[in-house]
Amino acid sequence: MDLSIGISEDLPVAVQQMLAGHVEAAGFRSLWTNEASGRDALLLCQAWAAATTDLELGVGVVPLWTRSPAQLAMASATLQEASGGRFLLGIGVSHPATMGPWHGADVVKPLTAARELLAILDGLEAGETSDVDGQVLRSERFRLKITPTPPPTRRYLAAMGPRMLDLGGSKAFGVLLNWAGPGEVERAAGRVRAAAEVAGRNPTDVEVASYVRVAVGADRDAARAALAGQIGAYGALPAYGAHFERQGLGAALERAKAAHKAGADAFGLAEALGDEALDELGWAGTPEDDPSAAIERYRAAGLDHLIARVVVVGDDPVESIRAAVGRLDAFTAAGQR
Repeated sequence: MDLSIGISEDLPVAVQQMLAGHVEAAGFRSLWTNEASGRDALLLCQAWAAATTDLELGVGVVPLWTRSPAQLAMASATLQEASGGRFLLGIGVSHPATMGPWHGADVVKPLTAARELLAILDGLEAGETSDVDGQVLRSERFRLKITPTPPPTRRYLAAMGPRMLDLGGSKAFGVLLNWAGPGEVERAAGRVRAAAEVAGRNPTDVEVASYVRVAVGADRDAARAALAGQIGAYGALPAYGAHFERQGLGAALERAKAAHKAGADAFGLAEALGDEALDELGWAGTPEDDPSAAIERYRAAGLDHLIARVVVVGDDPVESIRAAVGRLDAFTAAGQR
């Protein structure tokens, strides 16, 4: 199982480049960021590429509604050229609550849109002229004009539901899970690999990756409270609320919602969620605590690529990232990278 680091885009570019060098020196496979309302994630990958030599550079995820297929193909190919083939592109359908108000996008038929985008990108990177007039997306008479042709982009499909997992297994380089405990990873990985086999692919060629939240701070209770705060924020989104319920965490989430409504702070949310939910959805501790048991549970569940998404503890995100890297780099030294 490979280990990587995930950080927020909400840090200055010069700091991002410094952290990318730090993550590379520690031996991790890759560094990932998300795209929300801050810095452009693809431009951050370009900045990371300029500051590193071997580190892979990932976006998890680019909402498929915010760029045209042709523009995303151009950006991906440019990043592949600039990085020497180190770019990893995560694609996801995101949430109507942000895509509509922020981007004026109509989030319709997300599964169909994801399938059409993967098909368009595959064709363009193979040197073909686009010819897709789909139910949701369209690209016709466009051809990438980049010589020499960069290496194909490794594309991950963000997936939670069964049909999106099937699509990832049959059409993408890999799938990117989020807020998935080891039990959910095992279930999802089995579905992805079965879909790959049905599609005539080698199931081991489809990478199952997942963000796993990691919070490291001098105060263990503060680290767990920071993790709880993120669980509560995501649990308020309908798709993630249903995702947590499928993992048997519905009662814990309802307790957290009641605590939030009663005015509880992050420490109160942690108490309401309870140890079972916190330990299922991430890892939180001090620099002296040992995360090996948690990491082993994911490896045993069939995860190929664990991306430790850093949860900020306190007011200093850089210190939180350094603490997480320092706590996990022992595993890269032991051969997991």
